[in-house]
Amino acid sequence: MISRKYLSDYRVEKVTDEKGRIRSEAIYIGGDYTFPHPIPRSDKVLILCLSIVSWFAFIGALIPVISLARRIHIMLPFIFSGLPLYLMTGTAISLLGVKEIMTRERAEVISKRLPPGALFSAVLSGGAAIALLVTAIIAWDDAVFNDFIFAVLAVVICAASAVAFAKCRKLKAMKV
Repeated sequence: MISRKYLSDYRVEKVTDEKGRIRSEAIYIGGDYTFPHPIPRSDKVLILCLSIVSWFAFIGALIPVISLARRIHIMLPFIFSGLPLYLMTGTAISLLGVKEIMTRERAEVISKRLPPGALFSAVLSGGAAIALLVTAIIAWDDAVFNDFIFAVLAVVICAASAVAFAKCRKLKAMKV
C-alpha cells in the first residue's frame, strides 16, 4: 500500500501476464535515495541489539513488585518510552535489510523515525529513573529493593537508546 505522500513517485502501467490477461502494475519512477554516510553492517546490528536489550530491560522493569515506581510521575514517562522504543526497533529491523539505493519512502521512514525514536526513548526512560531516585531520597522509608532494580533497568534503557542515537543521528537521506 502506497501512502498519498508518495503517490507521485509511481506510475501505473497495463501489463499482459502469461495467460493473456491485462493487469495494472505500479512502477516506481521516483528518484533513488541513499545515505551520504553509509552505516556499516556492524553498527546496524548493534542498533538492533541495543533495541532488543532495551525491550528486555523494559519488560524486566515491570515484572518485580515495586513501591515507589508505582507513582504516576515515575511510571508514566517509563510506560510512554515504549512507543519510541517500538519505533526504534521496527526501524532498526528495516535498516538491516536496506540496500545502498532506496526509494524515497523507505529512506524517509528510516531517517525520520530511528533518531527521534532513540532520543525520546532515552529521554523518557532517563526521566523516569531520575524521578525515581529523587522520590527515593524524599520518601526513603517507602522504598524497596525492587525500586532500585527498576531504576537500574531504566538507566540501561536510557544508555542503550543514547548509544543507538549516537550511531544513527547523522542519518539523512539524499537524492542520488
